[in-house]
Amino acid sequence: MANSKSFFTLGVLGGLGLALASIGDEPREEKPRPVMVPVAQVRAAPLPVEVSYADTLRKGETLSELMGRTRLDIEEARALLAQIEAVQDVRKLRPGLVLRYTQATFGGLMKRAELGLDPDHVLSVEAGKEGLAARVAEVEVRPDTAVLAGTVKSSLYRALLEGAGDVPRAERQQIADVLADQIFAWKLDFSRDLRAGDSFRIVYERMARPDGTARSGRVLAVQFAVGGKLQEAYLFRQHGRDDYFDGKGESLRRAFLRAPLEFRRISSTFSVGRYHPILHRIRAHKGVDFAASRGTPVRAVGDGVVARAGWSGGYGNVVQLRHMRGYGSRYAHLSRFAEGIRAGTRVHQGDVIGYVGSTGLSTGPHLHYEFHSDGGAVNPNTIRFITGEPVVASARGRFRALVEQRMAVMDRAGTPRLAMRTSTARAGE
Repeated sequence: MANSKSFFTLGVLGGLGLALASIGDEPREEKPRPVMVPVAQVRAAPLPVEVSYADTLRKGETLSELMGRTRLDIEEARALLAQIEAVQDVRKLRPGLVLRYTQATFGGLMKRAELGLDPDHVLSVEAGKEGLAARVAEVEVRPDTAVLAGTVKSSLYRALLEGAGDVPRAERQQIADVLADQIFAWKLDFSRDLRAGDSFRIVYERMARPDGTARSGRVLAVQFAVGGKLQEAYLFRQHGRDDYFDGKGESLRRAFLRAPLEFRRISSTFSVGRYHPILHRIRAHKGVDFAASRGTPVRAVGDGVVARAGWSGGYGNVVQLRHMRGYGSRYAHLSRFAEGIRAGTRVHQGDVIGYVGSTGLSTGPHLHYEFHSDGGAVNPNTIRFITGEPVVASARGRFRALVEQRMAVMDRAGTPRLAMRTSTARAGE
């Protein structure tokens, strides 16, 4: 019995061994073994990071010296300087200019640089496949319309500086100059006509730079309540030219400016018997003296031709202009003449023809200005001047539509309406 059990056990074990042997003899499928790669090769590449720097050109310093302070290596600094010199005379760069440049953090290579030449121009340098490339471009601007409104307390300048409206202080002063010296030059004397309580509304267009300043600006519309009367001006284009017109479409432009200086103070008026401070005797003063600092620009009061530009005894350096219809003007005691001003040169109203000085019989810097009619000196403050052409009949509808548009802009800005009906409304009835 024991022998039979042993035989059975051996048989089972033998069969199992054969089965295991047969299983072990079958071909096994090889599994891919993982490849061991150094850790440095499996790390993700770092994202490119840029770092920007800025430095300012100091007084008495050259651009090359500024480059020596940058984080650029010598070769990059030399290449950048060469590119800038290719498009800009570095000798004309002024202290205070800021050089901005950007480098890649990894490798430290310069990617771009920028140099502000003036408020309207920027010099940029870009790194490309073929190296650095420089160019000068205008600063981008955007049109922006602002409304100024206020009430006069003491003067036009103060009223504009304190009036409501999002316009920087420097531009408000420019607006005051445009109103006094151009738009209403012959219609209003802002030093005398304005009274406390007079109010105004102004639509002003500015070309704003990214830093908030403006490249240029235009007064598009003005409404002034002066002494209970409405004075209006609207910028309107006809015959390819922009001009200012009142609410009825009459031109506000005059053939001659009221004064040859933008910033003016009358120190001596037209007189037939004035005591001359140098000659010490009574002598006719056939003109108007404008006290102004040396170098103040002198403007031509009207279109014309230079009849004379040179030395003329007591007048010192003098420019004489010949205008239409027998009119003429003279500008004396000039320190120097403007470039290109000589006999035969044609000038336009507002062109600079010279600069205030004290040449000839003069006790100090000032401009002696005379206005002539048919060869004789006349008081420029009493002569009747010719106005420009009014809005032509074919453009009246377009003009009225523009005026309504300007008034709507004032109203949307929340500025107070002037306490009177506009002459435009009356003209359109």
